[in-house]
Amino acid sequence: MKNLKYLSFLLVLSVLFSCSQEASSQVNNLALNDFVETYKNTENAQLLDVRTPGEWNAGKIQSSALINYNDPAFAKNIEKLDKSKPVFVYCAVGGRSARAAQVLNKAGFKVYNLTGAGYGQLAQKGLK
Repeated sequence: MKNLKYLSFLLVLSVLFSCSQEASSQVNNLALNDFVETYKNTENAQLLDVRTPGEWNAGKIQSSALINYNDPAFAKNIEKLDKSKPVFVYCAVGGRSARAAQVLNKAGFKVYNLTGAGYGQLAQKGLK
């Protein structure tokens, strides 16, 4: 009987811990102006471009890092980033960055994802 109570207690604790972890880790989806403002006001922010190398070479934000979402090694390549610093992720129009943001989130990063816009609009906002 004692073992059953102990096991029940452990099960409840593990469920509560699991739920609290899921609630605390999420992707912050931001529209263009909020994304730019939050990025500019966030200390040690990492700006991540998940487009292809060809897209990046055709036009890039100088302070951004490139990790191609379409590369099969994407999940491995994000290990180059610093988990103690928030990651602001974007692509060309928002599809790849949304998927990349989920991978980053599951890997333990604090993530801000640009929604409804992409590189072109960020460049117009003057990010350097």
